[in-house]
Amino acid sequence: MKSRKFLSVVLVVCIISLFAGVVCADQIKMGVLAKLNMTSEEYHKAALSRDAKGDTAIFSSGSSEVVSRVFYDSLTALVMALNAGEVDEIALPQDVGEYVMNANDGFKLAAIVRTMPSYLAIGFRKDDDPALRNKFNEALLAMKADGTLAILRAKYIDEPGLDEPLPVKFEAYENVDAKIKVAVTGDLPPIDFIAADGTPAGFNTAVLAEIGKRLKINIELVNIESGARAAALASGRADAVFWIQYDKIEGIQADVPEGIALSEPYYNWNQMFGIRKK
Repeated sequence: MKSRKFLSVVLVVCIISLFAGVVCADQIKMGVLAKLNMTSEEYHKAALSRDAKGDTAIFSSGSSEVVSRVFYDSLTALVMALNAGEVDEIALPQDVGEYVMNANDGFKLAAIVRTMPSYLAIGFRKDDDPALRNKFNEALLAMKADGTLAILRAKYIDEPGLDEPLPVKFEAYENVDAKIKVAVTGDLPPIDFIAADGTPAGFNTAVLAEIGKRLKINIELVNIESGARAAALASGRADAVFWIQYDKIEGIQADVPEGIALSEPYYNWNQMFGIRKK
């Protein structure tokens, strides 16, 4: 009798919630890569607003409403959090999500979600001489026009059956004293990756190696965590940093703090994978 009464109460609550526009389902905690210009609370609030407007779909394995979004500074930290049960689900760009699931037999696809457009670009200090940024832009636009970017994407991202990101070789130029230091997380395969022996791999580093070849400049890679990108530029530890740029959320540029200028975007996606443990 008590059980029937309890179920009746739950049903009434669900019906009321439905008319109020609230999803009556299990709530989840989602891990995402940290945004440098928003707190996790601000990001979550803005994302829920977009969900309500129909700009994005809600991540879930069913119809669960996301109860919170938790920031992590690296892909490794995200995967560890999911394995440890700190979060119920992690959200990753589709290409990265596919790689993570291939590398982890205990993971499964919970949802493919249309999301805000996101772009790969290269970040520079805004108050610096723009000459370096302009050179990178010229090289990127030329690579797009002559098909090189499409070739690199096919080789380093779309090629089926890759167990790990393909290694990338950087040219060394004599009589060039200065080196351009470019920061990379090395932890977002197949976008970019630094192997245990220090070998760079993946799409971003292949794009960078091609830029170095076209500009005849020596490039030194600096390995950092995603959350340290702005600090690496501000401190002078790096002259440029690989960047993920998101469209504005509720009027805020979610991942581009003041003082950062971005190159032309050279890769984009508008789908994310929600990944859970099996």
